[in-house]
Amino acid sequence: MWFNKKDDSASVSNEYFTEKWVKEWFDSINSSEKYKRAAKHWNSPILLKFEPVPEILREKNSIGFYLDLKYGECLDISYATSQEEDLSQIILTADESTWIRLIEDKKDPTMMIMKKKLSLEKGSIVMLSTQRQAAKALLDTAPTYRDSKQQKEFISEIKEKQEKESKHTSFATIREGLDFESFPMKLFQKAKQYGIWNPSDIDLSRDREDWKQLKEDEKEILIHLSGLFLAGEEAVTIDILPLMQVVASEGRLEEEIYLTSFLWEEAKHTEFFSLFVRDVIGYQPDFEQYHKTHYKTLFYEKLPRDLNQLKLDDTPIAQLKASGTYNMIVEGTLAETGYAAYHKMLTDNDLLPGMQEGIINLKQDESRHIAYGLYLINRLLEENPGYRDEFENHLEELLNDATNIIYEIFEPYEVVPFGLEKEWFLEYALKQFQHRMDKLGY
Repeated sequence: MWFNKKDDSASVSNEYFTEKWVKEWFDSINSSEKYKRAAKHWNSPILLKFEPVPEILREKNSIGFYLDLKYGECLDISYATSQEEDLSQIILTADESTWIRLIEDKKDPTMMIMKKKLSLEKGSIVMLSTQRQAAKALLDTAPTYRDSKQQKEFISEIKEKQEKESKHTSFATIREGLDFESFPMKLFQKAKQYGIWNPSDIDLSRDREDWKQLKEDEKEILIHLSGLFLAGEEAVTIDILPLMQVVASEGRLEEEIYLTSFLWEEAKHTEFFSLFVRDVIGYQPDFEQYHKTHYKTLFYEKLPRDLNQLKLDDTPIAQLKASGTYNMIVEGTLAETGYAAYHKMLTDNDLLPGMQEGIINLKQDESRHIAYGLYLINRLLEENPGYRDEFENHLEELLNDATNIIYEIFEPYEVVPFGLEKEWFLEYALKQFQHRMDKLGY
């Protein structure tokens, strides 16, 4: 190793990836309280690999940088050779320009992996996601030589909501008619075909008998998940209204028509879980005990904040953030993962057929909701490409909330009933999120 805590050698160059830059980074890591806090549980040597290898590294017969990291401290940074590949638990690979972008723009490496801008050559995406704050804090400490005037400014275009005309001047249906070939109208046709199911018609009699035979810890995990979904479905039923109002005020009739089925379906989801509690569990448990800090942050604060902001600010970026929170994170990441967990533990054990039937119906509904969300986000980004970075930053913040909620779910259990595993939850959630990011062209 050419550089450690006792070595104070440095060059005078201000270029990236020089010995001077490496020493500055080493000092910056070990003086960062933020990194110490974020990485207090991280004990994984990491290799930052360059492909192709730039000239400055070729001169040193190096392929990148090896960092020996121990519980919030950096013991060593060295110019890495192929020998360090075996020593490293994590290998991240990118070209020189991508590494510079990560450093200058303080990007989240986990998000860059999902966008396929950064390759995880060695290690687990699930393991890395558990330390994503530490990984980001590590790169945040890297020196940047870009002039402060060139730093990207966080875009904010909040404006007061314009007073809307209080009377109709014309109607779309008498001018040009409905666009039946539009994507929202096609979703509406599917909603009428597949969304006509009645929660009250689902037979829960076998579920009641199954419930009596369950072990106490099995009942506990089902009550736990039901408590999360009860509040979650109620929240999305309430909080979708401002988005519907914005879409209607913009004269997007086909989208508004589809959203009427969207709201109706969310209301049915709320009813379904409530019926399960009443008719199967048989009493109203203390569900709020399962609403921990990160769950409350997302569902009690950020979801209503981002949707209700549309009452004051209907700009494209406000709509993007609202849909990102609602469709990408709450529905597309957390709810989809929760439904998959219900399906896995109930079908694998041939339990609660009424719940299984309801979950199948809910998943069909949610697939249309998420499809509309992606349509809306794509439309807004195509019309306003300058908001891509700000929207991505918004999703980074929310993905952190979502993964922390998964940790909260598993925290009370030494052994999780039905063989559920935290790693399975995390991997499924991250794959769902990455799939939607791919759809958005990130």
